[in-house]
Amino acid sequence: MDQTMDQGSSNSMWYIGGAVIVVAIALWYFMGQPATRMESTSDTSTAALTDEFNQIPDDSAALDQDAAASAEAVQGL
Repeated sequence: MDQTMDQGSSNSMWYIGGAVIVVAIALWYFMGQPATRMESTSDTSTAALTDEFNQIPDDSAALDQDAAASAEAVQGL
């Protein structure tokens, strides 16, 4: 009895098996991570949402300063 096996088929099975194992490990890892959620009030009125957004610091002035300093540094090259 001549039982030959296609080598390419065997390699494909190893790749598929490895991919399944990697996906299973990734799912196990990410499912075990605690979900990070932003705490929100139960009030969803426009005023309450505006108050929440106003608590986010406005760093646009600092970013503008950094951009100007970067542009100046590039001009100096």
